[in-house]
Amino acid sequence: MEDVQLVMCTLLTTGDRIPDRIAPVLASLFSLTVDEVDVCDQSDFDSRNWDAAVTCEYAPLSGDLRWSLSITTADDTPQLSEEVLALTVARTLGVVVVFSSDYPDISWVDRAATADGHVPYINTTESEDDPPRWTVAVSEIFIPEFPDAEVRFIPEIIKPLQLPTPLTDSCVPKGHSQRDTLYPLVNWERLTVRMATDWPPSSWYPASMYVEDLELRDQIDDVIAQLPPDDQQRVREAVQQVDETYRALTHDDCGENLAKAAEVSMADRAWYWYRRPMNPPWDNPGK
Repeated sequence: MEDVQLVMCTLLTTGDRIPDRIAPVLASLFSLTVDEVDVCDQSDFDSRNWDAAVTCEYAPLSGDLRWSLSITTADDTPQLSEEVLALTVARTLGVVVVFSSDYPDISWVDRAATADGHVPYINTTESEDDPPRWTVAVSEIFIPEFPDAEVRFIPEIIKPLQLPTPLTDSCVPKGHSQRDTLYPLVNWERLTVRMATDWPPSSWYPASMYVEDLELRDQIDDVIAQLPPDDQQRVREAVQQVDETYRALTHDDCGENLAKAAEVSMADRAWYWYRRPMNPPWDNPGK
């Protein structure tokens, strides 16, 4: 009986003669001999090595990307992450390797592994031409292989990132009937987690989003007032703990930095509006 093949990923690459150069890279990655790796044209079924531990089906592309590599492995072959595969191929062959992002619901966002080890988020588009033409339209950093790409951050990937909220979960677990009502508290705790973990996923956070977070914090007292009396004290204690974390992660500058960055008035604001992160993430160009 033939081994079951597991589809690991599809990598898109720049560079010349990639099908001629990829077998030793994959063999080294999976601790195999080159003979145990089958590199084949995706339309060629006659000369396949069906017993290969790793199969790499390739197809030529046009535009910014030159090759598509669909990699599958036998079920007893160690599985590697797409990022490890992409970075290893990029570094070994001196190319850029595009692979899927960790945002399955945002299909237009990918990641690119560069030969020098960077892994920025990018926006890759495929034209409706025949054959289609691939274009890297946006990249978080400048990549020489994509000189026409717009270099900027991608704010759409920030909020969907799931971050832990242990304090909120302890008093209003996920699935609780009051969870949606207490979203301002969930968001408030997520903001402190963002600060403490260097503003994932790209060490950047627009000032406009920070303002939205503070506006949601403004709503918490009114939200608590809507809760049953028995629940109010428990939630207030959670808010107080998140507030203390926020104080520890910020600095009182009378609101000057945020007022300038977001062009907002600081008149008649609550105390948290007058504090800024130790390293304001909107001041970090990251490029």
